[in-house]
Amino acid sequence: KEVPVAGLLNLAEVKPLDVSSLESVGTSLTALNKMIGGFYYGDVSVWTGKRGEGKSTMLSMLMLDAVEDGKKVCAYSGELRADRFQYWADLQAAGKTNIKDYFDRAKDRSVSYVPKEILAKIHEWYNGKFWLYDNAITNNGGENVTVLQAFELAAKRYDCNAFLVDNLMTADYGKMSDKDFYRQQSHFVGQLVAFANKHNVHVHLVAHPRKTSGALGNDDISGSADITNRVANVITLGKAKNEN
Repeated sequence: KEVPVAGLLNLAEVKPLDVSSLESVGTSLTALNKMIGGFYYGDVSVWTGKRGEGKSTMLSMLMLDAVEDGKKVCAYSGELRADRFQYWADLQAAGKTNIKDYFDRAKDRSVSYVPKEILAKIHEWYNGKFWLYDNAITNNGGENVTVLQAFELAAKRYDCNAFLVDNLMTADYGKMSDKDFYRQQSHFVGQLVAFANKHNVHVHLVAHPRKTSGALGNDDISGSADITNRVANVITLGKAKNEN
């Protein structure tokens, strides 16, 4: 009897892919859903764009969309502490008709907030469905390791389906040279891809571009050049220009 060669598959014997049965995370963006078919499980999507173009806002909305779609989510934010991340997500969940403003004399500007009765309903809605990595914990470097560990637990214990890393540059990889830093970034992306495949989930990753002017392409993402080759989707976010 012929012994199969380890690591080789007879392509004709591979079970055909039923595209209609592929699971994905839905969004409220109809045009994007139509273009890519949703965010499929087992994939990683990289989001890039210039500073202030709305990457974090968009990804926060996609996490809320996933909750609305019946999914559970987990996020890492290297830029916002927990209460500020929550404040921004609550404003988005409330919608403009449920948001009020007050004038802050110290800041000399109007500040938006969600009334307590609406806030209570929002927190009840995403209670146990929206998890956030605690970036206030002391990890002595190597935050990329602890984030993955937390994601593993979120997938196993809480059945999270959608994950967010915001962003690749803010994760603490420990003390190292610039060359090793970019190598670690690439390795971290590879770990996220393996994680998405292992747990059949979708991971959104924010990565800043190298340049700040002109049109952006895949090669303009900061870090190792092979980052975009490892992922399923690369999406550039930018503000629409007023043509009037």
